[in-house]
Amino acid sequence: MAFPLHTRTTWSRHVSTSHCATSAAVGFACLFALGSCGGAPSPTKPLGVLLISIDSLRADHVGSYGYKSPTRPDIPTTPAIDKLLAAQGTSFDSAFSTTSWTLPSHLALLTGRPDELHGVLDLPDRLPATVPMLQQRFQQANWSTAGFWSGPNLHPWFGFDRGFDTYVDCSSRAVADPTIFALEDSEANHEALMAMHEESHQGLTGPKVVSAFNEWFATVPAEKPFFAFAHFWDVHYDYTPPAEFDVFDPDYRGKVDGRDFMNLRIRANAPKDLNHLIALYDGELKFTDRNVEHLLSTLDAAGRLDNTLVVLTADHGEAFAEHGFLGHKHSLHDEETHVPLILRFPGEIQAGKRIAEVVSLADVAPTILDFCDLPGLDGMWGRSLREACTDATATPKLRPAPMELTSRPDSRFHRGARLERLKVLQTEEGLVLYDLATDPKEKHPILNSGAGVQAPLEKALAVWEDLDARVKELDLHVSDAALPDDLTSDLSAAGYLESADPEKTNDK
Repeated sequence: MAFPLHTRTTWSRHVSTSHCATSAAVGFACLFALGSCGGAPSPTKPLGVLLISIDSLRADHVGSYGYKSPTRPDIPTTPAIDKLLAAQGTSFDSAFSTTSWTLPSHLALLTGRPDELHGVLDLPDRLPATVPMLQQRFQQANWSTAGFWSGPNLHPWFGFDRGFDTYVDCSSRAVADPTIFALEDSEANHEALMAMHEESHQGLTGPKVVSAFNEWFATVPAEKPFFAFAHFWDVHYDYTPPAEFDVFDPDYRGKVDGRDFMNLRIRANAPKDLNHLIALYDGELKFTDRNVEHLLSTLDAAGRLDNTLVVLTADHGEAFAEHGFLGHKHSLHDEETHVPLILRFPGEIQAGKRIAEVVSLADVAPTILDFCDLPGLDGMWGRSLREACTDATATPKLRPAPMELTSRPDSRFHRGARLERLKVLQTEEGLVLYDLATDPKEKHPILNSGAGVQAPLEKALAVWEDLDARVKELDLHVSDAALPDDLTSDLSAAGYLESADPEKTNDK
């Protein structure tokens, strides 16, 4: 058999129509050491926030989460993240996205609401004007705010630019006409969207994000508090790391090269091809790790690293045939929903602490606002994790992490809830349960009964009932206006608008 690739959807619109300039080499002001690179001790309240989202990064490929490459276990994938963030901050070992694709998960990250509560479940949904966003709270408090995005699903057309003084397009292809995302029913529009997405997967965008961030940060007065959001796209397929970072499978002599991922099929009897694909993914991650290091170096050179709250996470993971698919947006299994979450703020956040309890991507916004002593957002569902980060003994109270996935022809899953022991998935046929204590790979569904199952199942169902009740109260009016042509093209090319043919195979 061949593993089919599940496609996804992405969009973008820019406040500025120009691309970021190609990044120049970024110099380092100091050699990072565990602890601090110097500067004044951090205050109890951050004077800056840097929120980093690495698109498609599954937690179990981060070194500090225990990962070792199957082909080169001696080479770390994330040395800077491990040393500069995880060792100096608090890591959440069981952080989960609200879904397995980019658009709704980033809205959950920036609104503190699961997908049902922000209302954007599929293309061409747009965030209702009544739903406030994290960056708006900082703008209202007179902080400098900037966002740097590099994939079409974060286009301003969906509402991501709200609250940013500047929102910079660092993608491989600018979207001149955002109405492409409108999904008008025409063959020409669909072809344009496919072409846009295809281009968005090519090239390298991390240096553009670093360059644009540096250019903006140089304009921020030293005494001015800031909120910056940096979205890194390179870990997302296609997997084409620069030669310097393509180090995880140097002896491979097959035909898989990480390009044209949307049409890639790897046969089940070709483990070397699959391992090479994973090695290319790891190379992109190692390259992105270097770009994250550049951002931290910029803050350190300005003497602002240790008074900045740094939060690193991801929007979703990536499947490598664990359940028969490559890519994402086709299931709610852990390989597609388990993400890293690391927070660093010396003097307040515990260094080297690890928290096992389940938390949600929707908890990030309330946590950041709590650290900055700013009011929460109206309608926010997530809870602050500040106490868990600052108190050596505190842990978050048990609460299921809800997930949502729009129905697709090749997906049985619509809704899920992740607990520490149990995962509950809702399908058209009913509930599917996995006991993660005995079946961590989610290979053997269990019945809705048995020792230890009923209580957590009731917790999951209670979360869904609560969300349903809140949705009715909110009465969200989600715009489904047609996508702009160019944006439709980009999203299709990125695999967000149409599923790949599951019968298709390749010769690789």
